[in-house]
Amino acid sequence: MFTLDAHSIDKSLPVPVGTQLHGLLSYMLAFGGFAYGERLPSVRKLAADLGIAPMTVVQVYHQLRDSGLIEMRQGSGAYAARPPVIEGAQPSAMALLHDDIARLLQRASQINLSTMALVSMINAQSAMQVSHRTLKIAFICIFPEAGSDYVRQIQPYLAPGDEITLLTFDEISQEGAALDSCRAADLILTFAHREADARRLTQSEQVLGLRLIPSQKTRQDLAGLDPRAKVLGVTYLKDYIAIMRPSIREFAPHVSAINVTWSSSETLAADIAESDAVIYATGADHIAALVRPSTPCFEFRHAPDPGGLDTILAPKLAQIRLDMPVAT
Repeated sequence: MFTLDAHSIDKSLPVPVGTQLHGLLSYMLAFGGFAYGERLPSVRKLAADLGIAPMTVVQVYHQLRDSGLIEMRQGSGAYAARPPVIEGAQPSAMALLHDDIARLLQRASQINLSTMALVSMINAQSAMQVSHRTLKIAFICIFPEAGSDYVRQIQPYLAPGDEITLLTFDEISQEGAALDSCRAADLILTFAHREADARRLTQSEQVLGLRLIPSQKTRQDLAGLDPRAKVLGVTYLKDYIAIMRPSIREFAPHVSAINVTWSSSETLAADIAESDAVIYATGADHIAALVRPSTPCFEFRHAPDPGGLDTILAPKLAQIRLDMPVAT
C-alpha cells in the first residue's frame, strides 16, 4: 500500500484538499493500508507531511470516526478500527482447524480409511447436523458487475443451500423489496468503508464490512506497463481522485508519467488522446469506448482480501450457524 507524503495531495486539482485526504485515508483503511488497530499519524505530523492545515486533518479524522473506520482515543490519537469481535471464536481458529484436519487424515490413514471415504463420512455427518442451518446473506455493493465478481469469490465460503443476494446501495436507499430482503438476511456483507452506511440504511447490526485488495490481474496489468508510457488514471468520483496516482504507482513503480482525472471531466477526451495507457476505476468502465483500440486500457479492479475471508468471514458464518436454533 502506498505511503502518505508531500506528493499525496495534489493542490493543482480542482478538488478540495480535505476531500482528497478523506478519499486517501478511507481507501487505505478499507483496503489494508493500515492494519487493524494500527495508530494513524498524529494530526500535527500528518498536516506537516502533507503541507495542509491541521484543522483539515482534524475534520477528516472526525468524518472517518463517524464512518466507523477509525477509533479516537483520548490522549492517544487515532487508530484503525479493529475487526468485529466474534464471540467464542479464537484469533487462531483457522490455524487450529487445519491442525485438526491433519490429525484426522493421519488417523484415517492408520486404520486404512481412504481420503474419499473420510470425506464422504464428513459430508454425511455435516448434512445431518447442519442441513437445516442454511443462511440468507445479502451483499450490498455500489456497482452490480463488480459486485457479482465479489460474490463469486465469496461463494466458496458458503455452505450448500446458503443464499446470497446482490443488492446496491441505491436499491436499499428507499423502502421496498430490496431493503426488506436486507433486513431479513442472517448476515449483510458490504465494503469496510461503507459498513456504517449499511448499518444506517438497514437498521441492522448483522453487518460485516470486508476489506478489498487490488486483484491479481490488476497487479499483473500494472506491472506490465511500458515504463515510457504516459499513463492516465481515471476515477469515477472526484472524492477518490487522489488515490489513483499512488494506487497505480504502487504496482507500476517503473512508470514516471502518471496523470489523473475523473470520468466526467470536460477534458477527459483530450486527456485520453494524449495518453499511452488508460487505467480506470470500477464504475468508470464507459470511458473504454473513448480509448483507441491500440492503447492499453483496463480496469483497476479489486477482490475480497483472502485473509479477511479466512479469519473474519468464515468464523462469522460458523458462529451464526451455531447460534441458530436447532430444529426439533
